[in-house]
This record gives sequence, structure tokens and C-alpha cells, in this order.
Amino acid sequence: MKRDVLATFLEHNILMSFILKFLILFLIFNPALRAEGLNNFKTDYCTGYSEGPRSMPNLWKHCCVEHDLYFWAGGSKKDRVRADEQLKVCVAQTGQKIHAQLIYLGVQLGGLSPFKIKNKQWGNGWNNRVSYEKLTEKETLEIFHFLEINHPEISQNLKQSFIIQLQSRLD
Repeated sequence: MKRDVLATFLEHNILMSFILKFLILFLIFNPALRAEGLNNFKTDYCTGYSEGPRSMPNLWKHCCVEHDLYFWAGGSKKDRVRADEQLKVCVAQTGQKIHAQLIYLGVQLGGLSPFKIKNKQWGNGWNNRVSYEKLTEKETLEIFHFLEINHPEISQNLKQSFIIQLQSRLD
């Protein structure tokens, strides 16, 4: 009798151990159940375009990084229009108005194209978030903290300008 009870107990523990391990693995590897959170920010600068003329190859690179930050963060459709216009203004302020128009035309055409570059869509920084939805105050703070902790290579001036713009969207 003691042997039957012991065998049942061991079988039960083995089964429970298996179920527990299965549940843990399911939770870890099921993307639908992961925390929403942010994906890492990545930039390729001026996607498919130069970052400046030959004489100054990084002249408007910072404009493209800022634009990539806006695409990563996302927001409303109005925010996207503003981000594209800000890119054009930023490049024009470097004295390169023709390049500003060409880059702006490129981002506009890219937005209309049925072919999308992976991780280059509006709001690509978020997991499981509806595109073209206005950012909340909590999400804006999360973006700020994420950049502060994970991206020391981005200048403080650019981070500050970006966060000020995101905060102004909340009003």
C-alpha cells in the first residue's frame, strides 16, 4: 500500500513538473503574451539616400536620425505628417533645399508604396501597438527612459529636442 501511494505521488510530481515546464516555455516563446514594451531603436540614417554631399558626407545625418526616432516612436497620422515635414525643414536648414525636397519626396513615396521595409514602418518601436494611435504620457516617458538608458550615442541635444516634440503632442 505504501508503495502504491509513493508511486502515485511520484507520478503526480513528474506530471506537475512537466506541466509547469511547458507553461513556462509557452509564456517565454509566445510573442502574443510578451510585454508590450519597446523594441530597440535602430537607424540606417537616410534610408536609401546619402547623409550629405561628397564635400560634407554627414551634413544632414542628424536630421535622418531624428526622423527615424519619430518613426520608431510612432503616434497619430498628424504626427507622421509633422515628422516628414520636420525632416524636410531640417535638411533645408543645412542649406541643401534641393536635397530636402528630394528626401521629402522619397519619404512621401515610401509611405504610399505597398512594399514596406521591415522595421521602417511608423511606430515600429512598439510590440502589439496600433499604428497611427496618439502616444500616451506613459508611452512618452517610456520612450525617454529607454533612450536615456540604451542609447548614449544619441546626442543629448537631439534627445531633448525629440522628447520636447513628443511632449508637445500630448497637449
